[in-house]
Amino acid sequence: MNPEKSPRYPDKTKQQFSGCIELILPRPKLIEFIGSRRTWGFPMDQLTYFALEEIPGNRNKPTLPPDRLILVYQVVIVILHGWRLELMVGPLLEGRIARIHAEEHLGTLVLEEAWVSEIRIVPLASGDVLKEEQQ
Repeated sequence: MNPEKSPRYPDKTKQQFSGCIELILPRPKLIEFIGSRRTWGFPMDQLTYFALEEIPGNRNKPTLPPDRLILVYQVVIVILHGWRLELMVGPLLEGRIARIHAEEHLGTLVLEEAWVSEIRIVPLASGDVLKEEQQ
């Protein structure tokens, strides 16, 4: 019996599941935050909590980001400014975000996507090797 044709050894080129079962990539261990001068990475499992809020005074100014998403980790606070950041909450809760890139200059906004214009890293411990930096 040819093991390549046996039902115990399915054809590796065919999709093994369909319908009720969805195979997804492994959950990322870190979220990368990519700014203009530096890339930071913080473990997903150290995310303590997050807060999504409207930036006071920016809602009626179309060139300023109206949303702020604050991610609190054990050693830092990551502050994201941008547009439609509420679209990040579901993927964040599901552990599907691997990378967040800040685009400083407003380009063509895609209605179905969040746009991050600024990433700010604030260390929680004083004297830490992490320096506060605005990306």
